[in-house]
Amino acid sequence: MLDRRKLGLNTQVFAQIKLTAVGRSNLNEFADAIKAFPEVLDCYVLMGSADFMLRIVTQDIEAYERFFFEKLSKVAGIQDVNSMVALSEIKSTTALPLANLADD
Repeated sequence: MLDRRKLGLNTQVFAQIKLTAVGRSNLNEFADAIKAFPEVLDCYVLMGSADFMLRIVTQDIEAYERFFFEKLSKVAGIQDVNSMVALSEIKSTTALPLANLADD
């Protein structure tokens, strides 16, 4: 596992995406576009007011602004993007709660 901060990727942004229309073709087109962006580390389909949640890393807020205007905002079918900049990280792990499986 690489430490993103040691590599200079100091800014982490969570972006909630709302599409103009949600249909199988729209979802596939959006997914294909997002998969091509190395800045997007995670992408989740959501239920609720947003359709997707992205976790994006960049060097700084200026780099995120470039990513937003040059890449993300040009993806067809996006109606709304709500970006939230993470100020600090309280917990981040890849460990799975395996001990909890024994309780079930």
